[in-house]
Amino acid sequence: MPEPTDPKQKKKVEPPVDYPDLDSDDEDDDTVETRRSVKSVEKSLKHRFFINAKDRRDYERKASEGKISQEELDFAEKDD
Repeated sequence: MPEPTDPKQKKKVEPPVDYPDLDSDDEDDDTVETRRSVKSVEKSLKHRFFINAKDRRDYERKASEGKISQEELDFAEKDD
């Protein structure tokens, strides 16, 4: 969404909501099991699943830069 140029309109625009970072302690049991299931399927199919194109691009960029372990690239990472 483009920013308004009129100063009066700029005052009406609210700043975006800041969401706190979540970590594994904030996951409920269903989320943990879903993540484990997806990881198992990825390993068996030797295919990564991504939420969106940006996540895929970021993962591929990190892989090409060597920021992702060879173990993960070979689908041999450890289970949770």
